[in-house]
Amino acid sequence: MLTHLTIDNFVLIHHISVDFSDHFNVFTGETGAGKSLLVDALNFVSGQRSSASVVGKNGKSARVEVAFNLEKAQNLTNKLKDFDLYDDADEYAVISREMNLEGRSICRINHRVVNLSTVKSCLDGVLDIHSQHETQYLLNPKNHLKLLDEFAQNETVRSQYQELFHLYQATEARLNNLENSNINPDEIEFGNFQLNEINDLNPSLDDYHQTKQDLEMLSNFEKTKTFTNALEDILDGDEGVVGKLYEFLDRIDVLRDETLQERFKHVYFEAEDLRDELVRYNSGLVFDEYEFNRLQDRVYQYDQLIRKYGSIDGVLKKQEALIQQIEQAEHFDDFKIDLENELRAVQLQLSEAAQYLSQSRFKAKADLEAAVIAQLDDLLLENAQFVIDLKNSSLTLDGAETAHFLVSMNKGIQPSPLERVASGGELSRLMLGLKTIFSSIYGVSTLIFDEIDTGVSGRVALKIGSKMSKISQTSQVLTISHLAAVAACADHHFLISKNEVNDEIVTDIQEITEDDRIHQMALIMSGNVTEAALYSAKELLKEGQHLRWHK
Repeated sequence: MLTHLTIDNFVLIHHISVDFSDHFNVFTGETGAGKSLLVDALNFVSGQRSSASVVGKNGKSARVEVAFNLEKAQNLTNKLKDFDLYDDADEYAVISREMNLEGRSICRINHRVVNLSTVKSCLDGVLDIHSQHETQYLLNPKNHLKLLDEFAQNETVRSQYQELFHLYQATEARLNNLENSNINPDEIEFGNFQLNEINDLNPSLDDYHQTKQDLEMLSNFEKTKTFTNALEDILDGDEGVVGKLYEFLDRIDVLRDETLQERFKHVYFEAEDLRDELVRYNSGLVFDEYEFNRLQDRVYQYDQLIRKYGSIDGVLKKQEALIQQIEQAEHFDDFKIDLENELRAVQLQLSEAAQYLSQSRFKAKADLEAAVIAQLDDLLLENAQFVIDLKNSSLTLDGAETAHFLVSMNKGIQPSPLERVASGGELSRLMLGLKTIFSSIYGVSTLIFDEIDTGVSGRVALKIGSKMSKISQTSQVLTISHLAAVAACADHHFLISKNEVNDEIVTDIQEITEDDRIHQMALIMSGNVTEAALYSAKELLKEGQHLRWHK
């Protein structure tokens, strides 16, 4: 459950700090007061793409912070655990996002810096924000199959099918490439020449680096030998360090300090050991002219191949490709038979997976149709029909069928495509019905509606308010509304207002009391606060509160 929202320097909002309650919260305000800024701020903190234009005039950055009661947001708790961002002692999750004037943003979860994708993943399905864009999503037939699949909860079956579909496409492409290869004898001969040239060197990444290193050491032999001789002379010459230290070894106890004595002995033995190691190393430094010539020749061969194929990695990839190409050419028929058999096997698996996916959809089709009709009936569309036109099609990434939502809102009229016949008010009710259905399936913690009551009034508006109250039995609901009837059904009423402060227009949000609710509802209903309007608003509030599911 969303318990707190803080907004700082976000567009027209200077500073807002507001607490929310569970159940049904409604937000009203005059046109232009900035009601949409509330949704914009919640979209911003949820990880929606944004720009520096959100930064207001009262600072160098915009910041939005939300807090959730984890006891009432189990899905968020589970996601935080997945990202190792949860502690058993945590009662709340605090999530924030800040953006500066350069458009750079920083996100935090419980004061730990995280990337934007982590915030999006954590809040996906926790904050469900409805917008006009989502209504357009519903009108697009391409999305109807996705919605049916969401209702069917067939993600595992669908993922298995899509994996097999990709495998089928890849196998088919390999077969087509083989059939179109048509390598002639001259190409095979040239391929063998290239492969032999590479195989003669027998290249590897480790050998390449080791060969270069060994050649560099022999190329610098004189310099290395001179330097090693000088070091050996310093340690073991007539005036060498080891000899000088040895002269004092037997008399070191004169210092009468055990720590200094031990450190001196340690230095002596370390110097003696270093001398012995250096002598052994120096005695092994012998210039091998044969090895030097061999390494030079090998590096030259490497360089020649690298010029042809771009890099040592390119040489190795070319070697692998030539082996496969020549093998395919020499055993073309065998390769083709193997790929054809492989394709048939994958096709069989794909067809079986498609059947399972289809079964889940056809079963869910009837259930979703019945659920939507029940929701529409509850929203005073008693004669509505909702049909999912699920048709078989050739196999695609989406499966073996297409889906199209058909509706009829009037008795005796055959269902037609949703995008052609539904009015604004009917779409609002259909979307609300779908939200009711899907929120119960996925256990959404907080649902946010941005004027989903567009195009309705009167008794329908009361029904929409009552429906939102019902949804808020299981999910917290935040609704921006322009209808008094919807506001009447809410448990908590917030006023979004626009005020002038220091010659600047700023937006504010405050929860209002019952008397103020009546005043605001009267203003919404009639545009003027008269005695008659106040009486009507008071009666409407009584009726709305009676329709609430939380008494």
